[in-house]
Amino acid sequence: MTWHWFNWLVLAFYFLAMVGIGVYFSKKNSSTTDYFTASGRIPSWVTACSIYATALSSISFIAIPASVFKSGAIMGMAPLGIILMVIWAAIVFVPFFRSINVTTAYEYLGRRFDNGFRWVGSLSFILFHLIRMAVVLYLPTLALKQALPSINPTLLLGAVSFLCVVYTSMGGIEAVVWSDAIQTIILLLGAFLIIIIGYNAAPDGLSMAFTTLVENGKAIPQSAWRLSFTGTTFVGILFGGFFNAIYSYVGSQDIVQRYNTTKNDHEAKKSLIMNVPLLCISVLIFCGMGTALFLFFKYKAVLPADIDGNAILPYFVINYIPVGFSGVILAAIFAAAQSTVSSSLNSLSTCVTSDIVAPLKKGLSDKDKLNIAKGVSWGAGIISTILAIRFLQAGQGDMFLYFQAITGLLGGPIAGLFLVGIFSRRVGNKAAWVGFIISVAVAVYIGNPADILTKLIPGYTKPEVFELLIALIIMLACIVPAWIASFFFEKAEDEKIAGLTYFTINGKSKKQEVKEESFRPNSTLLKKQYK
Repeated sequence: MTWHWFNWLVLAFYFLAMVGIGVYFSKKNSSTTDYFTASGRIPSWVTACSIYATALSSISFIAIPASVFKSGAIMGMAPLGIILMVIWAAIVFVPFFRSINVTTAYEYLGRRFDNGFRWVGSLSFILFHLIRMAVVLYLPTLALKQALPSINPTLLLGAVSFLCVVYTSMGGIEAVVWSDAIQTIILLLGAFLIIIIGYNAAPDGLSMAFTTLVENGKAIPQSAWRLSFTGTTFVGILFGGFFNAIYSYVGSQDIVQRYNTTKNDHEAKKSLIMNVPLLCISVLIFCGMGTALFLFFKYKAVLPADIDGNAILPYFVINYIPVGFSGVILAAIFAAAQSTVSSSLNSLSTCVTSDIVAPLKKGLSDKDKLNIAKGVSWGAGIISTILAIRFLQAGQGDMFLYFQAITGLLGGPIAGLFLVGIFSRRVGNKAAWVGFIISVAVAVYIGNPADILTKLIPGYTKPEVFELLIALIIMLACIVPAWIASFFFEKAEDEKIAGLTYFTINGKSKKQEVKEESFRPNSTLLKKQYK
């Protein structure tokens, strides 16, 4: 089936609209505060959509339905675990990060421990997001290459990346979050259209559709309910979704940065709580799209043997969705990619400017920092595009699980540091380093990057750990050793942690607050003492 010219027109309109958003908001960027946080003028519902769209990348939109198509609906349940993390973040981490008044999340690590951790955290984030952007750009391009062979994949990838860098570098965080909100709407419309068409393929309606899914193992099987942390189980998916999201909502600049884009704590919390129904919808659309594709290719069409899992959805869109609507859904696929890439570019430029350049080069004016941030956006975009082209040439397997493994390996040790810093009053610098180094060693042992351990350790066998649970193991490998080491090194000083832990958020420890309260003239403690 040829790609109709009207679909190209729809795509062109979408891309021009995104660039237009960047041009519009570029007029409001007069300072780094505007560029990085929009001076707190973003409505909570827009921030909510932005957080959602940032997490719902092309990896999610294409690869999770592909995993559902292959392994059943259990693979679409991960957002249920993220809901628990979102609620926890709204209650604890939003007010915490807003109270400590930092530009980047890693500035907190520098203040809580030492500047070495600020550098490590920021550099880890930068490396992770360069890889993440490359994967997010690569996946839809690879899928489209298989579904529509006439397209030049390198040219397509370069165009998508270039336009994303344009509106992100021009408009800053405000352009990012407003474009994310529009992209969220496009994503949901496209997903529901796919579900409707796929389920209508069943000859005798929904009852036959559900029966077919059960008979072919695409519904959630009984074995998925067993208590196991290896393999594809509901327990593994639920807890894996929760623990794997900790890095994103506690230690990842792209989401933490959004906590400060609203005018007050209440609006920031609301933006996260609004994600709960959106994440519930995610379960519906992930399971729905994957099973709808299975039903369609069982009853309506034959899937060619050369179309692999990640290319199924684009192949379906290009060949079986009506003209115009297929252009909208393809725009949704690009929207999923660009919403993630634009967020990564802006937060990455924030980290480079605030955590690396500014401390090394004192005396920079705010205008200098703003120009540096825009330049970093361009540089990061070019690097991630080159990496994406490399991925395109090499190819990968199931990209959803591959990406989750990367998240755990790079994000786990940093997430562990944040949890130790926020919830422990006794862990100091040296103990934190002990925990961090052990966590990195565990991450390398589990992940075996570039097969380095296979070459160095005779008889090494990679541990059997379900990818979604890697982050939990690595975080515990940081938290537990750091806490134990704190009994052998000096305890963190009260003055140093004032206002920097959950228990000293008001600048005083709970013990100090009780002591001061007992000496106030109207103290309830004093009244009880002499009652």
